[in-house]
Amino acid sequence: MLQILAPAGSMEAVIAAVQSGADTVYIGEGLTVPGRSDQTMDRDTLARSIRYCRVRGCVAAVAVDGLYTDESLSRALELALFAAREGAGALVVRDMGLISALRQVLPDMPLWGGARLAVSNLDSAAAAAAMGLSMVTLAPELSGEQIAAIAKASPIPVAVCVHGPVCVAQAGRCYIGSMAHEHKGDSCLRCAMPCRGRFSLGGRMDEHPLSMADVFLVDRLEELEAAGVACALIEGRGRRPEYVAYVTRLYARTVREKLPPSPEERTYLQNAFGAVGLSDGYYTGEAGPAMFAPAPAADKVPQKFFTELRRGYMNGELRRVPVKFYAVLEQGKPALFAAEDALGHRAVHKGFEPIDLGRQGISDGRVREILQRTGGTPFHCTEVNCAIAPGLDYPDEAVEEARRELLGQISDKSREPVAVRVGERPLRPEDQPPPGPPKLIVQVSGESQLTPELAATGPDLLYVPAEVLAAGAQGVEHFRSRGTQIAAVLPPVLSQAEMPVLTELLATLQAMGVRQVVAGSMGLLPAARRAGMAVHGDLALNVANSLTLDRLGRAGFVSVTASCEMSAKQIAAMAKSAPTEMVVYGRVPVMVTDHCLIRNSAGRCSCATPASMGDAFGGVYPVAKEFGCRNTVYDSRKIFLADRPEQYTASGLWGLRLLFTTESPRECVQVTERYKQQNDYVPINASRGAYAKGALWS
Repeated sequence: MLQILAPAGSMEAVIAAVQSGADTVYIGEGLTVPGRSDQTMDRDTLARSIRYCRVRGCVAAVAVDGLYTDESLSRALELALFAAREGAGALVVRDMGLISALRQVLPDMPLWGGARLAVSNLDSAAAAAAMGLSMVTLAPELSGEQIAAIAKASPIPVAVCVHGPVCVAQAGRCYIGSMAHEHKGDSCLRCAMPCRGRFSLGGRMDEHPLSMADVFLVDRLEELEAAGVACALIEGRGRRPEYVAYVTRLYARTVREKLPPSPEERTYLQNAFGAVGLSDGYYTGEAGPAMFAPAPAADKVPQKFFTELRRGYMNGELRRVPVKFYAVLEQGKPALFAAEDALGHRAVHKGFEPIDLGRQGISDGRVREILQRTGGTPFHCTEVNCAIAPGLDYPDEAVEEARRELLGQISDKSREPVAVRVGERPLRPEDQPPPGPPKLIVQVSGESQLTPELAATGPDLLYVPAEVLAAGAQGVEHFRSRGTQIAAVLPPVLSQAEMPVLTELLATLQAMGVRQVVAGSMGLLPAARRAGMAVHGDLALNVANSLTLDRLGRAGFVSVTASCEMSAKQIAAMAKSAPTEMVVYGRVPVMVTDHCLIRNSAGRCSCATPASMGDAFGGVYPVAKEFGCRNTVYDSRKIFLADRPEQYTASGLWGLRLLFTTESPRECVQVTERYKQQNDYVPINASRGAYAKGALWS
């Protein structure tokens, strides 16, 4: 049966999820850095939440799914150890370095990949399994057909987001909160959701081109189960407990009783909790403008509605833990009662000797009737085995006392600390200093930037979009003739349905003599290596610590790019066990979205025309066409570090990347010459990005 995974960002939400029928509760929201004042749970609350779930036969999956620097990685490990010893049933993770460490430190703990791993094809699922994950959440942008194709062939079970808020950006590829607004963003689970605000995109400043409807797949649950999906994931760790209770109850009832929500219940789903709307557009493959709208304030729902919801989960007790009872009454011996739950917890109660009445005494049926009265507890009786000698009397009150004692013992045993096998912590990888000065890497976005003048600046490597190369960009020959190595930048996102296109694209590149590619996903690595390509790791791999860098190097990447959310000091402090790149100039892609925002705004496809999106603070974000009628949104400012070379020259870097997007051919040359210390050019709207202070937990 399809399992229900419900969210919880507070103790009350944990109670709401469990009492509303969740099989698993994933507990998170601010748990990434213990001791912070903005956490919603401290250690004591987390422990009580885990124990609450365990007593009631519900799995507590603790979310440790942010990105971690070398410093914060150790604290994430401490949190994981604490959760494991309290009895957490799984850890929800994303950071590849943390995954690598946890496989050593907690070898028996199930690790589940969160949606931010961006698993959108079968190769990505296989990579997740190779990392040691026991389940993975698929990217929410996939259609039902693509979900089925992955679920049926995946080496590990898959979960699918069936309800709740989703980001307009591809999972794991949104940096607008941290880069554009200079605060902790999605990578720290602290996104302020600037995408829900107003932006102009070819119109007035009253549009909401990034504000998406909630996923709504309650009518697709049977299809998902038939496709082999293991878990139905409800999103919304930051939402109120009443939301958790209401949504969990509806989905659990639909799965177990085949009773979908009524029209009235569907209306409450949207109106009571302020959702933008409810949509299955991704699932049906009909994503488009209908999935976008401004986020409304929650309708004025009668307070009685919320009061009744709260009363239901706070005062009720869902009997969900199977328990068996045993009763033995013999003459001349103390009465003996025992119980055992489905997890093997056992309890024994010895009473006083039953009285021999010399006539009919208490019956098997009466003992069964009393032991089966488990109302008000998390237990439901599945079986009572009695061995009662005839003619013995035993008071009803004593049997009731035995039942209470047995269930109390089992509850206490469920709360006991768990024996956890703990391994050695991984050692810091060894530095591998580059053989010489950092290589200068120039990345262009279009053929017009491939000029003889840019080639004359002498970059060591040239990164060009794969589609531009495959179309026969002649300007590349200017660079080849000067000894510059050419690498094709693969599309940032490829769904399962698009993987054959990747095979064709790689074959075309190979025939053209291209032997290097740039990839932002582990799911692209196998196909690229099968094609004989050397693979450079792009920004979207989210490399924030030494262990992630080391793991990717061992996986086969010939170089790896450090996260743009790190500070320059954090990048310098990483152990460079694999060749490491750093983007030292350019507009960072803050969002890759499966939607064509340009078409949504203009009402027609006009991707060839340059577009931009403005926010309420004067920021202007270029919007560019991406592979598969997707869009990439770039930061409103350009990272510029040429006047602060100390931030990167002594950091042990293998490569320095200049990322050109909207720059004119002349500006590309000016910037490159500046980094070669041949002029004093300073671009307009320059920024240090996150390199000054860092946007990740330190």
